[in-house]
Amino acid sequence: MKIWRSHGSEHSMNLVMIGRFKDEFDAEEAKEIIEMIAEHVMKAKDFDYNLDRFPKVLRDFLDAKNIFYLSPHQIVQFFMDFQIEQNGKEVRLTTQEEDLSGMQRIMLHKGAKIEIFSANDYPSSGK
Repeated sequence: MKIWRSHGSEHSMNLVMIGRFKDEFDAEEAKEIIEMIAEHVMKAKDFDYNLDRFPKVLRDFLDAKNIFYLSPHQIVQFFMDFQIEQNGKEVRLTTQEEDLSGMQRIMLHKGAKIEIFSANDYPSSGK
C-alpha cells in the first residue's frame, strides 16, 4: 500500500498560533471556548456557509458565554480542520488554513499575547 501526502495550494499554510496567557485558567477557558464553538458549528445541520446571522442554538450558546465579538464569517472558520492543545499558560493551535481571526479574537479577549507563524518557514518553532 502506498500513502500519498501532499499540500494543495489553497491549504498549505501549516499555520501555528500560540497564545500565552497570564494564568492557566484563562488558557484553559480559551481552549474550551474554541472547542465548544467548533462542536456547536459541526452539529448545526442547517448551517449556511453564507450566513449573515447565527443559527439560534449557536446564538444562544454565544450569548450564554458573553461572546459578542465574533462575526458570522468568523464562525465559519470553526468548520476547518485544526488541532488545539494547552500546556500550562500556553494554547497552541495548528491548521492548514490561513484565516484564524475567530480563534485569535477569543484568545485576545481572554488576555493572550499571540504569536502566529508558518511552521513551513519556522519548522523548529512549530512543534
